[in-house]
This record gives sequence, C-alpha cells and structure tokens, in this order.
Amino acid sequence: MRPEFCTIMIKTAICSYGYSTKVFHAPYIASLPEYFKLTAFVERNRRNSAEQYPDARVYRSCEELFASDDADLIIVNTPSPTHFNYARAALEAGKHVVIDKPFAATVAEAEILIEMAAKKNLVLTVFHNRRWEGELIALKNIVGQGLLGKLIDGEFRFERYKTEPNPKAHKEEPLAGNGLMYELCTHLIDQALFLFGMPEAVFADIRRQRPFSKIDDYCSLTLYYPDKFQLLIKSSLLVAAAGPSYVLNGHAGSFVKFRANVQEERLAAGLSPLASGFSAEDAGTAADLVIVQPDGSLITTKYPSPEISYTGFYQQLGEAFAGKASIPVEPADALAGLRIIEAAYQSVETRKTIFF
Repeated sequence: MRPEFCTIMIKTAICSYGYSTKVFHAPYIASLPEYFKLTAFVERNRRNSAEQYPDARVYRSCEELFASDDADLIIVNTPSPTHFNYARAALEAGKHVVIDKPFAATVAEAEILIEMAAKKNLVLTVFHNRRWEGELIALKNIVGQGLLGKLIDGEFRFERYKTEPNPKAHKEEPLAGNGLMYELCTHLIDQALFLFGMPEAVFADIRRQRPFSKIDDYCSLTLYYPDKFQLLIKSSLLVAAAGPSYVLNGHAGSFVKFRANVQEERLAAGLSPLASGFSAEDAGTAADLVIVQPDGSLITTKYPSPEISYTGFYQQLGEAFAGKASIPVEPADALAGLRIIEAAYQSVETRKTIFF
C-alpha cells in the first residue's frame, strides 16, 4: 500500500508518555526530522513530556487529541485492551494510525480496523519493531542463502524471570489482549511470519504458572510448515536461565543465537539511536553457525548480526508517506498473527492441532 497522503513533515502525536513512548517510539521518530514532527502527547495528569519535547502540546485525553488538528499520524501505544477502541476512534477522526503490538485482541477487531482504513484511504500499520533487529536479519540472511540446507526444525524463545506481579497493575488483569501471548509471543509469531510465512497448522500449550497470576504467563506453540519443517515458539516469565532465543536446524547445519536486546537496553539508558554503534552487538554475542563439511565434519564459526535499528520502521513509514515505499508492516501480516493466536487458544481448548 502506498498512501496518497504525501507531506514533507508529518505531524505526529503519541497516545501516552510512558516507557514505550520514551524507549520505543519518540526517540526514533525524533531522529527523522525530515519526515516527522512530534506535535503532541497524551498525559492525563502530568507534563513529563515537556522536559524532552517542550514544543509538543499535552492533551488530557485521547479523545481531545483526536478532535484537534495537531496530528496527521496517531501512535496508539495505550494498554493492549484499549488498542482497538482508540485506533478506531483515531481512524474515524481521519488520522493515520500506527498501533503498538498487539494489533487488536481478536481477528474480528483487526478486520474492522483494516476495513475502516481502506474506506477512508488512511495508513494503518502495526509496530512490530522486532523485525528490525540484527539477530533476526542475520537469521534471514542465513535462510536466504540456504546455508543450512533443507530446514528441519527450529525454536524461537523470548524468556524472562519475573516472580512478582507487573508494577503496571493493568497488565495483570484478565482482559482481552492481555497476557504473555499478546505481550511477547506476538513478537515471535510475527518473526516466524516474516521469515517463513503462514504455517499450515498450530498446536499450543498455554498456562498460568505464577501462583498469583490471573493472566497467561507461559506459551508454547508448534507451527507446522510444508515439507515437514516445524517451529517451536516459546515464552515464559519463570525462566531463570534463558536459553538461545533463535535455533534453526537444517540438513547442512545449525544456527544458534542468544538474545542481545541491545536497542531497548541502550535507549533505556538514555543513548540516542543516532549515536555511533547504537545497535551494534558485542562481539561475544555473535551467533554460532555450524556447517556440515563434505567429509561429515562440523565447522563452527561466529556469525555477527548486522547493525539495524527500529528507526527502520519509521524510516520506511516516512518514505511511504512520501510515496517512495510500502508501509513497514502490512495490516494483513498482523492479522495473520492474530489468526495464529486465536488458533492457539482453540488448540488448548480442544487439545488438537488446528489447521488453517
């Protein structure tokens, strides 16, 4: 999709001013002044954004922001259960919309948003930022070059160790769109779609492991692809010693990579995405690439991740507004991810493999 709306400067507003704004959105948007101008934030009681962005206006509600002329583009990064209602309201107000993951809580909600955006000729995209990570692009290059031969199986993991409730109490409430499936697994599902496309079937195990938990905090999905390739996606909040985040095995070798997560850590520490080496991984975190030699022996080499940052999402979005590129994440991709999530819950309920 290439939007007809073209401008030199896209007035951009963000629906909150919390962690996701300060780490995942505002720094990248601000680093692209040729495309974007941060014009407004929603802060219900404070004006914390004024310290970093003194020229931006502060609104006390999303509804007030949507009714204003201060934004062409709205970033919906409010709590997950509110994504659908706020995105719908922004589209109704004639605004282009970026929705933080998850796209919506259900396939039905996502389809409504896609239809609205199409009817109004508005840009709608989803901030699946972890497509712009060096370790995933390294794996994409490995797959694209066929270095592992015919693929057999793989594992994508996103594991943490958190024995206490989330300090953001709303994230622990059993609401549609909450839980680890929507919080972390949605990243892994999107990465699987990015690399391998839509699977043929899914089998899942989803549980609540922490004694106090009211939300799902363990997810395991097996995605079945043609030619007997299968991918295990797994996420948990009770893994004290996290394993490799990416493992891919083929007839000709294996790829093993532990998560670096350098961008989030450096932004949280106050480093600008414009800083030299901002997204460079430490040499010690490079992936292991094991290749089978003609004589059957194995040679292991280090395969470093290329430098790439989440700026790429907003760079491509700016180019899309200028008519130079497609939008960074098609809504159909995020919709496919929700179809997998719904099928996973159906699999848990029926204890069966769900075919698409």
